Amino acid sequence: MPSVAWFIAGVFATGSFWYFLSKRDIVGAASSGIGALIFVALAIHLHRRCDKAIVNAPHIQRLAELLDEAHALRARLVEIPLPVTDHNAWVARVVAYLRSDLSHAHEVRFSDFSGMTFYGDGSERSAMSRSLEGRSRRLNEFIVELGR
Repeated sequence: MPSVAWFIAGVFATGSFWYFLSKRDIVGAASSGIGALIFVALAIHLHRRCDKAIVNAPHIQRLAELLDEAHALRARLVEIPLPVTDHNAWVARVVAYLRSDLSHAHEVRFSDFSGMTFYGDGSERSAMSRSLEGRSRRLNEFIVELGR
């Protein structure tokens, strides 16, 4: 996609600009110059976005793996007794990863369910379900943010 923006910028900067200038159409030449600048800015933005996605790809992959673990734990909510130890170990692994590889802000947000609505019956199963649901939502948010 950045290459398309560079191509269009080149068309505006060379072909159109010089064409209008040779016709002594100052407005057309100025418009072409402005168009070239806009597409150059767009190309630079797209390059930065692609570079950021490449840098964040390992984090996105790891967060997706942790999210898969949460889905597996949710499937185990029917077990008796509940896999509380596995849940707590998963939470600890995620927190350690967020703290060491991302930021303290990610770590704090992971356990903050502000703005989320959950329904349940107050049981231990319901509490574990809410914990997994809220934390899964946060991991999804992190994946989206890192992909931008």
